Amino acid sequence: MPQFLHWFLRFSIFNPICWRLIGTASRRRKDLYLRSGYVAILATVLFFGLLSLPTVSRFSLRDLAAGSANVFVFLSVLQLLLIWLLTPIFMASAITKEANPKTWDILLSTPLSPLQIVLGNLFGRLFFITALLIGALPLMVVTQFFGGVSIETILLTQLVAFCLAFTIAAAAIAMSVTRTAGRKAAVSFFIVTVIYILGTYAIDLFLRLPVSVGANATWTTVLTPFNPFLVLEALLQPAQYVTLESSALPWPLSWISTNPVVGWCSLTIVISTCTIILSALQVRKLGQKQIGDNWLKQLFSAKTSEHTSRTVTGNPIAWRERATSRQNIGSALSRWGFVGVSTLALIILITLYATKALSPDTFRTSILFLVCGELLIVTFSAISISASAITKEREDGTLDLLLTTSITPILYLHGKVRGLVMHLLPMVLVPCVTMMSVGVLVLLDQNNAIVSDKLIANSQYSNVISIPLALAVPAILTPFVVIPYIAFCLTLGLLWSMRSKGSVGAIIATLILIFVVTSGLGICLVPSSSMGVVGSLFAALSPFNLLFTTLSPATTLPELLSSGVLRANIEFGISAIIAGGVWTLISIGLLRSMSSSFVVTVRRLAGVN
Repeated sequence: MPQFLHWFLRFSIFNPICWRLIGTASRRRKDLYLRSGYVAILATVLFFGLLSLPTVSRFSLRDLAAGSANVFVFLSVLQLLLIWLLTPIFMASAITKEANPKTWDILLSTPLSPLQIVLGNLFGRLFFITALLIGALPLMVVTQFFGGVSIETILLTQLVAFCLAFTIAAAAIAMSVTRTAGRKAAVSFFIVTVIYILGTYAIDLFLRLPVSVGANATWTTVLTPFNPFLVLEALLQPAQYVTLESSALPWPLSWISTNPVVGWCSLTIVISTCTIILSALQVRKLGQKQIGDNWLKQLFSAKTSEHTSRTVTGNPIAWRERATSRQNIGSALSRWGFVGVSTLALIILITLYATKALSPDTFRTSILFLVCGELLIVTFSAISISASAITKEREDGTLDLLLTTSITPILYLHGKVRGLVMHLLPMVLVPCVTMMSVGVLVLLDQNNAIVSDKLIANSQYSNVISIPLALAVPAILTPFVVIPYIAFCLTLGLLWSMRSKGSVGAIIATLILIFVVTSGLGICLVPSSSMGVVGSLFAALSPFNLLFTTLSPATTLPELLSSGVLRANIEFGISAIIAGGVWTLISIGLLRSMSSSFVVTVRRLAGVN
């Protein structure tokens, strides 16, 4: 083979790092289960979606086509969400995993250039995302059997999802290159993407203009090509979210605004290419010994090695968690920065609502996006720090020392949970305080806190029920659900941190389980909407279900609300307290199970990195 061709092929999928990653990961059961679970979730949704379609003997072919199109829309959005979740998982240890087994110096000594190293890691892990999209393609094509979906639309949805995966993969590579800790990079990246997706979508809702006076259809905005979910909405619902025919904005904004799909693909390719080039310029720094030094630590650290003694009070493990978290300046800045930004956003929204600058419907939508983003960030933060709490001590050898002390498994695990809860408590209280503030606003101004939703009462009440901005009682009782739910996430993260060899594997396993549990409860909310009190219990189990039900009870629980707003407040408030007790009992049961198997599991993995 000519030397030039050999050099050129290293920039493609024939890169040796790419082949090594594909060959190694293809033999892992964990990756097999991950890919199988992805296809199984889509297949299950498609199966039940097609079962819900009416039969041909009762409805026309047009009804079947419309139902098939609705199934395809839901399937496409679900696939985009899964790709958004799975791509960071595959990319979390993109380059930093090479440094864990002390092979990074060897990798840098090979003839591969920095760009070839970055592209090898990118293509190797992006291969599995591409395989997921190809595996889901036959499921998408099945919806064509009933009509309503063109093959061009199916291919374009796959292209939008691939561009999203490519952008996330390039950004994850950049995060891995600039940070040596994969866990911190994953947390930072997830928080940034959640804020970006929810922020652009919320701003787009405010910028939308109706196509005509009184019409439900709206024009796309300048933010449409910058958000994959907005691009998907413009592609799958062109009658409701109409693409602009012309734009007065300067080029290229005018071009991408009138062509959202092409604009999204072009933007992602350009941004990803620039990110890859910048990552290649920084990749050699990973081999330097001083890469782990943080300039903030160097700035604020003491020059002497002597430390004053401290008195340990209460549980020693819980004290250690609190003491070490205070020394991490970056963690403190991110934690209190999140609290400050969220509090400022809440104050601004309440001020605009109190001055009548925001209508109750707009205020409700803003609170929905704000709290949903806060819950996502807090949940992922809880998973990240808990899933790496034990594996981190195993990797640095601290756990082996703790096993030689008189600390019992119960004392150790309870101390871990207590210390992590106290560490995350300021962040956990943010969505709770937001919802409690909304509940207080509804109680203080019941006459004006009315949204446009309407609901016809049952036979006992002949009038039309006015829907409040939020159900006040469950809004005030939000801490009874959110805090136990986060404690459950912390306990589950500790369980997998105890069983896993590395932090990345524990985070991935915990994240998948939490996603399955939370999304499963979300799916249960649909059939339980007409089950009255039982439906309210399912709606209160998940904090996300609680959020949507509290702010939009007419849509999620019309059967419960038809008996009156006061009764709905009482019954749903009691359900929230019961849901909190359920999460608490589950967490206690997990802790007891972990305590009984702690010694065997930890000693089996002792000394394993």
